[in-house]
Amino acid sequence: MPLTKNPSNIDNFLFASGRMKMYRVGLAGSYTKTTGAGGAAAIGNTGGFNINLNAGSAANGTSKVGYQDPTAALMTASAGKIDYSKRIRFSMGGMMYLASTNSVIRMVFGGTGNATDAPLAGVNGLTIKGFGAEFALQSGVIQARLIGFNSSYLTPTSYTTLTNGFGLASSDNRFFGVVIESDGAGNIYLYGADSQTNPAINIGQTPLLTLTGGPTNDTSTNRFGPEIHCSNSSSLPTSSPSAILQSTHWLLDVQ
Repeated sequence: MPLTKNPSNIDNFLFASGRMKMYRVGLAGSYTKTTGAGGAAAIGNTGGFNINLNAGSAANGTSKVGYQDPTAALMTASAGKIDYSKRIRFSMGGMMYLASTNSVIRMVFGGTGNATDAPLAGVNGLTIKGFGAEFALQSGVIQARLIGFNSSYLTPTSYTTLTNGFGLASSDNRFFGVVIESDGAGNIYLYGADSQTNPAINIGQTPLLTLTGGPTNDTSTNRFGPEIHCSNSSSLPTSSPSAILQSTHWLLDVQ
């Protein structure tokens, strides 16, 4: 199903505000958590960005921001779980910096929550029913792959092959735009476009990646999502700073 006409029509967002959650997407609030030297996580306007994450310079270093009960009050039974029988679409724009080859950035539904650190780079990014995308350096370019968990962790897709990816290694002057979708029938989609030096990303209507076998019901007791991670591995990052994400805007649509 098409997302929005391309180039994007601002009217699609202005006149759809009654069905979307923007910026403060979790019904039950938000949280941050960091571990390791130099790690940082902030929600609020800092330098013009509303999310600021930095994995820091330590082995096992992680940072994350997250939200609770994203689908509550949106045709779901109750707070306290994510209803994967619904079509869930999450979009985000901003800037990524990823210079370490053993660090990752993630956007997931079904996160580890406000009391547990984000998973490290190099391990499964989901440990309970959910879906999302994982960003890593591939030949000097930030590329993405889809991840999912249903009864077990799904085999991730291959990485995207965008020329300029969602950013370039050691470059903090490129903007990205991405949409991640779970259609309620077990299909997970990633939409995106090449990063640019100006915030004018037109996300195409054709998915870049598709992952099947995702969650389809509301039996999960996990309530955490979207959750955004910047994570190092158990080894020292190959470069420092290792992984940074700054977001200007994000939006959630549940049907």
